[in-house]
Amino acid sequence: MTKSLNIIICGAGLGGLGAAIALVRKGHRVIVLEAASKLNEVGAGIQIPPNSTRILQTYELEEKIREKIVWPSNINFRRYATGDVIGTTPLDPVMSEKYGYPYWLIHRADYQRVLYDAAKEAGATILLGSPIESVEESESGPSIVLKDGRQFKGDLVVGADGIRSKTRKTVLKENIEAINSRNCAYRATIPAKVMNSDPAIAHLMTDINSNCWIGHERHIMAYPIRNGELYNLVMSHPGQASVGRWNEPGDLDEMKKHYCNFDPIIQRVLEHVNSCLKWKLAYLPPLTKWVSDSGRVVLIGDAAHGMLPYLAQGAATSIEDGAALAECLDRVQDISDIPIMLQAFQAIRKPRCEAIASGARANGDIWHMADGPEQAQRDSEMRQEMDHSSPQTVLNPNKWSDKDFQPWLFGYDTVKLTNNFLDNYLAQPLGSEKDQLNTNRSRIQVISVH
Repeated sequence: MTKSLNIIICGAGLGGLGAAIALVRKGHRVIVLEAASKLNEVGAGIQIPPNSTRILQTYELEEKIREKIVWPSNINFRRYATGDVIGTTPLDPVMSEKYGYPYWLIHRADYQRVLYDAAKEAGATILLGSPIESVEESESGPSIVLKDGRQFKGDLVVGADGIRSKTRKTVLKENIEAINSRNCAYRATIPAKVMNSDPAIAHLMTDINSNCWIGHERHIMAYPIRNGELYNLVMSHPGQASVGRWNEPGDLDEMKKHYCNFDPIIQRVLEHVNSCLKWKLAYLPPLTKWVSDSGRVVLIGDAAHGMLPYLAQGAATSIEDGAALAECLDRVQDISDIPIMLQAFQAIRKPRCEAIASGARANGDIWHMADGPEQAQRDSEMRQEMDHSSPQTVLNPNKWSDKDFQPWLFGYDTVKLTNNFLDNYLAQPLGSEKDQLNTNRSRIQVISVH
């Protein structure tokens, strides 16, 4: 019989709330501690691919999310200077037909609110205005000390506290800082009525696609969100900003200057931006471990595998983490089982997330090529794939459409594969072999099951 655990989650972002839902649904008692005094998830649009919509539907959230989402027909990759489409990935209805689950676009704040409400309705306790001072470990179990002196003790602590995680230091016994990429990103939204008032760009609100203009060292990803109420823009460019800070004001003139040689259509869109936010694009190196020495503190989401946004998988992998963690802890029959099951969680999740993070960095390099022979070859290969004339031996530069990578990424069934892994894992005799599963072996098992 599964033991009901007292679990403390640090952080009420998308990953922490997703984990809270999964764990409460399994019968655990969950407290979520969040530093912010109110829900103010800054940002704009976020993509929800099939590997996470699969999970959200098991949480019975589709009806609530449907009120807030857009169903894009395609991701179109465009030549930065002309807007010509050089590659495309069909999304609706193709994703549902291939993988059984759709691809959605949503405002990040709407996504967080849906998860927050669902976690509370399921029975999680969420304490806002509760910044963490430290995460402590003792023989009797882990505990959290807040900045105001309050203390919380549990059977398990889940660090979902982002790329600047405090929990990470407890796990690793050292400070591992995020690595700055060369780029920052602007975020902005434009009301639909403003977009529709300009005949030159109004079509972008009715042609429901995610459009990505790619050029040297920079790109613009743009699409409608909030059921067509807003047009969302994410603009990557070389620059500096504060790591982990989402609400740093951006300079509009500087923003427009970065894209002064881009397609006149997207430049016209930028003329209608009246404010923007700026944040630094950073990522974590592969960590040595996600589980503390005591086996009672575990990292998930950006705290474990913060990645660049060039595959739109940061939130998706965090949602996967929560679902996988719940399946692992569902096998716990005694407190002493927690370390074993967290090691299993790490063995399942770490290789996949690190492979996706590596792919995201590589995708940025592909998008941000300088004009020249390599860029021309990239564009040619993407067009061939789009026209279905690409030789089978040619790797697709458009990772979203790659015949091997796409099903591995979007077709991943977290719950099924986690349980398949656990069945194999628990069938082994207790001892050092089980306790020291290496990541190469786990990767082979997970991928072979898929």
